[in-house]
Amino acid sequence: MSQIPSVGPWKRLVDPGLTRRAFAAAGARQAELRHAVRVSVAVGVCFAISAIFHLPQGYWMVFTAVIVVQTSIGGTLAASKDRLVGTIVGGLVGVLATYVKANTLVEEGAVLCIAIAILAFAAAVRPGLKVAPITCAIVLIGQTRGMPPLEAAAWRVAEIVLGSLVGLGATLFIFPARAHGTVVEQAAKTMEQLAAILDLYARRLGGEPVVEAVDASHAAIRRSLATLETVMAEARRESESRLSNLTAPDALPRTIWRVRNDTVTVERALSRPLPSAVAAKLAPASIAMLGAERDAVLGYARAAEAHRGADRTALDVAHAAFQKDVESFRAAGLN
Repeated sequence: MSQIPSVGPWKRLVDPGLTRRAFAAAGARQAELRHAVRVSVAVGVCFAISAIFHLPQGYWMVFTAVIVVQTSIGGTLAASKDRLVGTIVGGLVGVLATYVKANTLVEEGAVLCIAIAILAFAAAVRPGLKVAPITCAIVLIGQTRGMPPLEAAAWRVAEIVLGSLVGLGATLFIFPARAHGTVVEQAAKTMEQLAAILDLYARRLGGEPVVEAVDASHAAIRRSLATLETVMAEARRESESRLSNLTAPDALPRTIWRVRNDTVTVERALSRPLPSAVAAKLAPASIAMLGAERDAVLGYARAAEAHRGADRTALDVAHAAFQKDVESFRAAGLN
């Protein structure tokens, strides 16, 4: 047996340092690892059920488990519902289309295109039906041999129901992740990003070129807020289904959006360099004020994660000092 070379790419593959770094990186992604375990167990259970009971289209159970298992219970509920409803609608349309008289390949193609067009329109109006065109196409052109279309569609729906139930069970009992916790984590992450952009504003007042970093931060904040709204919907779904008794205030995303809009207002005020007389008088107080606001936002983020209130004493002190400098600036007639 040949030995592994001690140089070149093989050395990098067996490097103990690389292995330790890989495990450390994986350990920092515990939520993702738990999700991977949930999906893997759900897929294994679906495969076992399919093999034991010799289901004619058992692979749909496996596909369904992969698709519906999400990072939270609320997300799994939504994915299961959308897949089930889309499958039923697509299967019914596909079955009806198979009974349309089509004597040539051209006619069969026309029936297929018309049925898919109807379902594609429905999916555009209601995104929850996005699976329906795929199901219809499978029923029309991928029928199980020796099985009538109606029976094949019924088996497909039954197997997707089983896959959804297995996926939901995996989400409920294997490292269960409540969407409420994800809401808190995402809100804290977004507030930390807002704190970071306030720090960039302070550096900008100090003369540092941070325009590109500010633009990148705004894009990241918008993505975080979109994610927050998604996990808020998942948390509401959990509460409505009685799978969780924890609730997050509906005003949370709107409040953080307003804070983000306030940061945009600050950026507009800083879009042009301050006159030298104004900068000499107000820049130090403004930098201190932005620093205090940054620390306050970080404090709110940490308080949210720890489920406690935040102390804003330092912010009030900095705000009072800033107001005092502004008043003295006005009294000097420099405005």
